[in-house]
Amino acid sequence: MRTRIVVVAAAVAALLVIGVAVCLFSPPRQIAGTSIPVAGPPILGGATYVTTSTTAPSSTSVAATATSGTSGKPSSTADVTQPPPAAPPPAAPPTSQPASPNASGQITFYGAADNDPPGSREIAYPGVMHGQAGGTGTFEDPITFAAQDGRFAPGTRIYVPDVRRYFILEDSCAGCSGSHIDLWTGAANDRGIVRCEDSLTRNGSRPYQLNPPAGLAVSPGDLYQNGHCFRG
Repeated sequence: MRTRIVVVAAAVAALLVIGVAVCLFSPPRQIAGTSIPVAGPPILGGATYVTTSTTAPSSTSVAATATSGTSGKPSSTADVTQPPPAAPPPAAPPTSQPASPNASGQITFYGAADNDPPGSREIAYPGVMHGQAGGTGTFEDPITFAAQDGRFAPGTRIYVPDVRRYFILEDSCAGCSGSHIDLWTGAANDRGIVRCEDSLTRNGSRPYQLNPPAGLAVSPGDLYQNGHCFRG
């Protein structure tokens, strides 16, 4: 009996020694959710240890989250589409020079319907610029006009402000004298062109400019075209 007691006591003592040794040499463990180490044997059952940080997110993280776009990345000035630069204003159209009339005289009008011979575009000086009466009224392509023989040299240019066209002497006018000039109205042969000529004719002298510069205001084309007469 005593022998059993001694054996049992020895076994208990051995267990106590083992338990003390385990407590002394086992690594400290942490309680979940804290960073405080706790001495003692490890918790069995495969538990893992998670240290929960209680530090608030930095201001940089908050700013990045607040400025994130739909793509999930922080926005930046490079991501913003800049509007295209404004187009420069259109250049102002060139302004015409003012006319400076330096002559005046009676101004009448004629066309194919009342030319000599009637219905034709024949002119007295076909070698000047046009082979027959015509032109558009620009500085480069003036319209035919007629005057008294010897009054102006063939090829003389004039500008008539009342009808805003340049003219060139290519014909002679038997009924003209002095500074009287006769302006080509168009190649039409209907009665409309005669009425147009009458409506454009005024009593008394009217101004025109001899040897005008380029760049004066122009309304190009025949004074009578497509049944319509020029209206200044």
